[in-house]
Amino acid sequence: MYLRPIIRTLVNAQRLHFNNKFVTMSAMEAKYSTKISDPTLSLPLETADPELYALVSQESQRQKKGLELIASENFTSVSVLQCLGSCLTNKYSEGLPGARYYGGNQVIDQIEVLCQKRCLEAFSLDPNLWGVNVQPYSGSPANVEAYTALIGGGKGRIMGGYFINI
Repeated sequence: MYLRPIIRTLVNAQRLHFNNKFVTMSAMEAKYSTKISDPTLSLPLETADPELYALVSQESQRQKKGLELIASENFTSVSVLQCLGSCLTNKYSEGLPGARYYGGNQVIDQIEVLCQKRCLEAFSLDPNLWGVNVQPYSGSPANVEAYTALIGGGKGRIMGGYFINI
């Protein structure tokens, strides 16, 4: 193919940039990274960008010391933070389980189905009668989903589309 020489040239250029040395990663770096040819991409934030790390740490301390009264700014568990900071964020997975627009979503599909199952179980709902959308990316779409369910799935009308009402 015509792309093979181009790709080989790019790979060789990358190797020349690092003087043909193999870069080793610590166990922590390997845990949080995928195969990366540029070693700077696998550095923890504290090393890669100390200034940004200090700001994130400052915000973390503010959250720990303050009392947040905004429901959407609640605390999350360490396990949720680990998922949000994992390789799952590298994958584009638009669509529904089994019907994604891109390939390579088998594990993402399993995670989404597991999440749906757990949501139904949390509210003791029969999966034959109920469905659950675990994809809303913010409060507004989640509210629209809830309102739509409450008014009977298109049999009613949602009034007041202002931000403060949704």
